[in-house]
Amino acid sequence: MDRLFLLFAESLTSIAVSLAVLYVLSGPLVNVLGRICPDEQAAVFWLRYTKVMLVIAPLLLVLMVDMVSPFRDPIDSLRLALIAILGGLLIGLHLIGKRLKQFETTPQKSGHSS
Repeated sequence: MDRLFLLFAESLTSIAVSLAVLYVLSGPLVNVLGRICPDEQAAVFWLRYTKVMLVIAPLLLVLMVDMVSPFRDPIDSLRLALIAILGGLLIGLHLIGKRLKQFETTPQKSGHSS
């Protein structure tokens, strides 16, 4: 398989998987950002920032892995790219979740028992 075509396929896979994850998370993320941001402009910025980061991180890992990958077999290269994609998303989501958790509030328990 042509290395250029393989790189294109890996990059396209990375973008497609990232967009699928963003599709699932966008609604809840809009709600959370709307609650914790001081105004709508800040919420829009952080939503766009999160989306860009969740596309860039996996794609960057795919490109780095492809550059150092010794595999000649296209299936092994694609498998390694998928690991890089999922790893990039995992790291990105972990960092975002860690940051958003700082704003989480828990309801206060009442002082009297029933």
